[in-house]
Amino acid sequence: MEDPDVKELEDSIEPIREIAQNFGLDPFPVHFELVPPAIMYEFGSYGLPGRFSHWSHGKVYNRMKTSYDYGLSKIYELVINTNPSYAFLMEGNSLLQNRLVMAHVLGHCDFFKHNAYFARTNRQMVETASLNAERIRKYEYEHGVSKIERFLDAVLSIQEHIDPQGHFGKQAARGKEPTPEAEKNPARPNFDDLFDLTPLDTGKLSDKHLEAQEPPHRFPAEPEKDIVGFIMEHSRHLEPWQRDVIGIVREEMLYFIPQMQTKICNEGWACATGDSLVLTERGFMRFDELYEAGEKIEVAAGGPGELRSITDFHKESNVPTIRIRTKRGLTIEGALKHRILLADGTWTYLRDVKAGDRIAVECGSNIWPEAEQPINFAPTQATPTLATVAAHAGVSSWTVIRHMKGRNTSNASRIDAALKTTAYQPGHARKVLPTRASLRPPATLNADLAWLLGFFVGDGNRTKSGICLTCEDDELVGKLVTTISQTLGLRASIDWDPTETGGRWRIVVHSRDLLDWLTWVGINLRDKAREKKIPRMILQSPRHVMSAFLSGYFDADAYAGIGHIILSSSSTSLINSVQTILLNYGILSKQRPQRDGCIQLNIYGASVARFRDEIGFTLSRKQEALDKYVENHRWYKREDLTDPIVSIEHGSADVFDITVDTKHSYVANGFVNHNSFWHTRIMRELDLTDKDVVEFATLNAGVISPSRHSINPYYLGVKILEDIERRWENPTEEERIKFGRKGGEGRMKLFEVREEENDTSLIRNYLTRELVDDLDLYLYERQGDQWVIVDKNWENVRDGIAARMANFGSPTIVVEDGDYDHNGELYLRHTYDGNELDLTYAEKTLEHIHALWGRPVHIQTAVEDEETVLTYDGDRHSRDTL
Repeated sequence: MEDPDVKELEDSIEPIREIAQNFGLDPFPVHFELVPPAIMYEFGSYGLPGRFSHWSHGKVYNRMKTSYDYGLSKIYELVINTNPSYAFLMEGNSLLQNRLVMAHVLGHCDFFKHNAYFARTNRQMVETASLNAERIRKYEYEHGVSKIERFLDAVLSIQEHIDPQGHFGKQAARGKEPTPEAEKNPARPNFDDLFDLTPLDTGKLSDKHLEAQEPPHRFPAEPEKDIVGFIMEHSRHLEPWQRDVIGIVREEMLYFIPQMQTKICNEGWACATGDSLVLTERGFMRFDELYEAGEKIEVAAGGPGELRSITDFHKESNVPTIRIRTKRGLTIEGALKHRILLADGTWTYLRDVKAGDRIAVECGSNIWPEAEQPINFAPTQATPTLATVAAHAGVSSWTVIRHMKGRNTSNASRIDAALKTTAYQPGHARKVLPTRASLRPPATLNADLAWLLGFFVGDGNRTKSGICLTCEDDELVGKLVTTISQTLGLRASIDWDPTETGGRWRIVVHSRDLLDWLTWVGINLRDKAREKKIPRMILQSPRHVMSAFLSGYFDADAYAGIGHIILSSSSTSLINSVQTILLNYGILSKQRPQRDGCIQLNIYGASVARFRDEIGFTLSRKQEALDKYVENHRWYKREDLTDPIVSIEHGSADVFDITVDTKHSYVANGFVNHNSFWHTRIMRELDLTDKDVVEFATLNAGVISPSRHSINPYYLGVKILEDIERRWENPTEEERIKFGRKGGEGRMKLFEVREEENDTSLIRNYLTRELVDDLDLYLYERQGDQWVIVDKNWENVRDGIAARMANFGSPTIVVEDGDYDHNGELYLRHTYDGNELDLTYAEKTLEHIHALWGRPVHIQTAVEDEETVLTYDGDRHSRDTL
């Protein structure tokens, strides 16, 4: 690659990583390195940088490099499963190819981090492989290169036959040379924690083999799948250095096993601050509350009535942020790469905005909850007194006292019943004082109650035993007293406070229950005037309730004059929230800070008319002034739904983001914000030129194209994952009824599959009849010189593919007896699944196992449908039919 391309490639890393994170991917940190083809193919043949040398690695290198040199194949990427991960990009690739590789690598690293089959892998394997190689070089110096290579030949011939979940998979890390005492007295392990591997019916066996199958004390107690671990621990023939070499090979194979188990799964495979108000189907919700709830609800996506489902949530802690403020006073704070919509319809990062840039204001979404908020508040019951008990029993308090002192009374049974009913406890009287009247809130937070709350937020405060409301208008006094009585069942007292310029009314309510209820609704009674906020339950109330609340608040704190409405408050949070809520109605407003620290919210022009129609005042004199202004105007100046940025501030905070289906945007604080399997989707988010688009389409088509001769894991993995996302995102009516799928859960289901599945379970659980038909999958076998289709039944195809992936394509072989014929011989059994062993390969492998075990080795298998035992005793091979 040319130097300019390298620089552009470096600049691509962060945008690609950001897009991946916006999709919900959470990869390990990745170090990318650009290497020449020779190095790439060396790493590819060895599997890990710095791994021990062996002729088999060189053979793979020669085949791969020759194929590359002749243009027959090409490695695009190599990624190492460590933390941090290492990814190698090839110098011969084009800029776009390496950008595609970066996107693909992030999908791999996300899978490495979260899939259950990778949970126990060594995340420092590069360093471990280098140390292992150093130990093997030491043994080569001590024992000779030829001897070490022959021993590695034997170990590598059975390296796939390990069990990462079995007894040996749970041992301490290998690499420590065994002590001489351990060599002389090898321990017999406890196999109680092995998986249940029930032997298959092997047919009629000879007396000799029956005796071998049912010895008085079987060793191992159950068939052992980890042949490498079993030989390493129990062979009496090995020297300490040989056990160490077996441990090295086995340890490195444990690292590669999860990748072999998940090739199809793997190949297929934020941010405003918490105080931002997000417009949702449930009303306005703070971003942090939305994140904590974690519910996949619908949010405003930009546009009248337009809602889109949340598919994922994201959070980053204590990151650098930028807070912007517009001329009207709209503000939003987010991460540097949080994107907002500009007036010209383009998206920009917060880090790139400049003073004077015009943003698009989302006005008139008109999205509201449908149902009123339920009130499930239980008032505190006053502690019962003797008078309470006496009233229940229909006697005097003195009679109750005499009864409790043990004296005879004619109403003893009624007094006992009253004591039980009232739960009277002597000495507890007056611990909770009764209020003058019981609090009786309605079943839901209705419009009348919302108006009262609005007025309390504007001109109310708490007292020691209740609340106090103040106003100057006789008309409002009557409405407040009536509303308090009708909505809460409480009685209010009225006092006049004279002042030098006149006076004001004080409406007082004594009720500790009322204080508790206000807290329950979402009002912090400790808040000073500068800290007041709109109650949470109001924010999530339907339109008519919100309108009543705003009407009550404006009655208390707003002015209706010639040409505009002015709302005043010393609470920045309160003014910001009101301004954001008014936008949902289609009402524009502008903030004007005052010298005394208060903020005025001004509404002008056509928005005044909308305020009159949608909200209005309850106080007659204010409403009359409003009506007069509206009626005297036949037309209004067209309102500008854009706003210039006037200030930019830097800070740090926790930031939150959501992934939104289809449109990928959501409305928060009046701004349209952008949320931000995987390499294709990530690449589509990049700003590609027309030439790049054509190259990407051609390259991607080659990567995920189907093969007529073998399974392309890229192709099959992508198709299965796309099908999973579709079926959980937009289920059919039958799927909704039969499986209970709700819809809108496609992305969540993909991440569930990422965490839990391997290739075998993915095929068995998610390869459907429709996919088998659409992908034209079938089973075939070689008959003579031709490949012939032998089965197209979808279930047989699914099970056949899954079976071939079981044990990552290697035959399943277990240790049946480590002391066969009571002579220290090793007896293995092949779990026959219809596929016979390659006898030439099997016999050669028996020779290698004999070199490790040091005694005759047997393997029971099927040859031409007959049970057969293959044996190698160190000199010759033999076969016995059972």
